[in-house]
Amino acid sequence: MVEVARDALKDIPISEVLRERVSLALDRLAEAERQIATLQAEKGGLQAQLERERIDHEQTKKELQPLQELLREEIRLVCDVEFRKGVRTSGKWMPFCPKCHLPLAFPQDPVRPTCCNDYDCGWVSDTPSHSVQRENHALA
Repeated sequence: MVEVARDALKDIPISEVLRERVSLALDRLAEAERQIATLQAEKGGLQAQLERERIDHEQTKKELQPLQELLREEIRLVCDVEFRKGVRTSGKWMPFCPKCHLPLAFPQDPVRPTCCNDYDCGWVSDTPSHSVQRENHALA
């Protein structure tokens, strides 16, 4: 279509300045049409990629759901300690750090439960060890 307009421009009696301006406008139009074609091709590719990603996402969600059910844990907070019961605790209630969720240690000195994660957490219970252990037995 742009080429037809260029040919018609040669036959119309107008000044050289107008002819140049119309020619420049036609050049810009041709460039815009090329960009539109390129962007439409990219858009088609991105839509296809999005659809593949959407299908992959749905498949991943289907695979994740049974794993989440398998690893689901019951959690209860007693005093300042988090108790968990699930697959990783063999179905028994066990004390965990409420800050980083790792198992608790029950040292003799001090007599308060502490987090096993010495490097990052540093959590120490305000509740004496014997009270936490008594609560653990009460849950069972």
